[in-house]
Amino acid sequence: MLMGEKQRKEHPILFSLMLGIVLTLIVAIASAVATILESHDRGIMMAQGIAFLVMAIIITFYMRKRDASLGIFGFKGMNMSQAKAVLYYVPLLVIVMVQPIIGGLNTSLSVIDIVIILFFSLLVGYTEESIFRGILRERLRPKGAAFFIVFSSLFFGILHMANAFNGSGFLHIFLQVVNALLIGFILALIIEATNSIFPLILFHFLFDALAQLTSNSILEKEVLAVSILNILYLLYGIYLVYILLKRKRTAIHATGHISQ
Repeated sequence: MLMGEKQRKEHPILFSLMLGIVLTLIVAIASAVATILESHDRGIMMAQGIAFLVMAIIITFYMRKRDASLGIFGFKGMNMSQAKAVLYYVPLLVIVMVQPIIGGLNTSLSVIDIVIILFFSLLVGYTEESIFRGILRERLRPKGAAFFIVFSSLFFGILHMANAFNGSGFLHIFLQVVNALLIGFILALIIEATNSIFPLILFHFLFDALAQLTSNSILEKEVLAVSILNILYLLYGIYLVYILLKRKRTAIHATGHISQ
């Protein structure tokens, strides 16, 4: 037990990489099996959902073992002053609504389809946020907040870049890659600013669910939608970086004043 804990602390980057890769492999294997069985879109999503469920159970046991309260992973109540610092998460609500507003909702989906999408999105939101903004943050804490923000956002973006190559054209690929990197960057900044993972799980759930509930007509306006999202990510990211740097300067000044 002690040796295992020591090894994880000595190799936090390797541990983090392994965790992200395992999640990606499990989901990829589930997708491959569903495809081989010639499952339709609903069947593939259900197979991926099972993979995320398995991973969610594994990481929950891991986190509970590390801290029964899960507090060190960000599972704690929201502080209103911290929420104010990130503009009460209003920019996230705006981001969530971009795709359904531009493309409209898919009214042809059945009740079963909607239930599957909602359950799948909840599993994805919980699992990915717990890993990338919860466990990775706790493992990489000794290396500092800046390292965590850069590493986790790059890693999150890289693992989601496969979606970028489903389309054609340099502009499409470029915008999707930037989108994958920026969203990871924004979420990492927010967890550092608030120390609460609940709003991120809710955002991730709503973003994925509404994206899948959006009409297929969004594909014709994809460049517009992704461009708007990237601009919003960039503006919000600049603001969050400013807030974190301001907080750091205040802490340094306070410490310097006390030491004097």
